[in-house]
Amino acid sequence: MISDMQEKLFMKSYIEYLKKAEYQNRAFFTDFYNRDWMAQMLKQYGGFVPSHMIFYFGGYEGAERQMMGISPYELGEDEWPMVCLKIEVKTGIGKALTHRDFLGALLGLGIVREAIGDIILAPFGAYVILEAQMADYVSYSLASVGRYQNISLSSISFNEIEPLKPNTKTMQVTVASLRMDAIIAAAFGISRTTAAKLIAADKAKCNGVSMQVSYQVKEGDTVTLRGYGKIKIGPMLGMSKKEKLRIVIDKYI
Repeated sequence: MISDMQEKLFMKSYIEYLKKAEYQNRAFFTDFYNRDWMAQMLKQYGGFVPSHMIFYFGGYEGAERQMMGISPYELGEDEWPMVCLKIEVKTGIGKALTHRDFLGALLGLGIVREAIGDIILAPFGAYVILEAQMADYVSYSLASVGRYQNISLSSISFNEIEPLKPNTKTMQVTVASLRMDAIIAAAFGISRTTAAKLIAADKAKCNGVSMQVSYQVKEGDTVTLRGYGKIKIGPMLGMSKKEKLRIVIDKYI
């Protein structure tokens, strides 16, 4: 039994679209969700998943938020019901705009979060991936971002997106185990007790999915902790002299 409402709605859509795709021989698409979260939902609740009918796309390589396409045939980029808007903001000299500024401006128009994909910050402003049906509305309605009103919007092709390389700080930590609470405590400089409480309060995600305290992280996992930041798990470096695990972590700054 699925209790979480978002999980329930996603799986309901998935089952409905899968049946329709097979019967009507055409593609159906979900809203935007975390790519790893969707894969985890299918693994956890999907039963037999016809992998040849499941596709993911978020507008560019490495997108965190993507749509799932359920289709009896392979999908080309131009078949996905999404667009990229280039939002240029003339800020002059001042504090740089953040992801939260752009997201807040879009949500302020009454657009739901699931209609918005990644927001990619750039020196001129941001690229915003969103559902195609929202493009005209946003283009005509978005009058400001943060406190700035001198903005311009244009629709561009996905191959024009130039994502900035994220700023990360590479660090080595020593942990007793690869448990979620141990990794979070070491990476963010908090106690394991505090880490466990935050995980229990659903403030921590691994690859976009809520996990138990005892979950064993692995290389390549992305862990977020609300209010603290995001890390990516790197390679294991073996054991220390005190028989503890040495691990590389990239911390987003």
